[in-house]
Amino acid sequence: MNSAAKSNSMNDIEIADGLRLCKGDNAFGKENANKRFLIVDDSIEVRFSIRRLLRSAGARHVDVAENGETALQMMAQMGRKQSAYDVVFLDYMMPGMSGIETLYEIKRREIKNADGTRKIMLTGFSDPNVCEEAKSVGAAFVLNKPCDSASLAAAIA
Repeated sequence: MNSAAKSNSMNDIEIADGLRLCKGDNAFGKENANKRFLIVDDSIEVRFSIRRLLRSAGARHVDVAENGETALQMMAQMGRKQSAYDVVFLDYMMPGMSGIETLYEIKRREIKNADGTRKIMLTGFSDPNVCEEAKSVGAAFVLNKPCDSASLAAAIA
């Protein structure tokens, strides 16, 4: 089995597990056109790719951040406006502040309205420890890169 096929099958299992956790979050039951998305990744190519996949799924409100600190500021600003992102994608490994550290900081800083945000970790590592750690600090899903459109669509449903 090639790595892309293995990645997609792992994503299928992850989606099935994660959807049980998402009932009642900000994104649950909303049309993609009405959801607010934030993509946090240091790679411009990944940000572009995920944004393109989201747009093809009907998303209209997609913001991007190249690091965890910028994402925290953007999320805090949304909270001050009495709003929140519905879905946040975080890269597991970024310079400065990793996706895991960003999840810790969301909790530590008690960012207003962030509890209902669906957090999705993206990683190039097929390591069960990464998945466990991300979920322990609030990730609903951990998707392997490259992420196919079907896995992404299921994770934001």
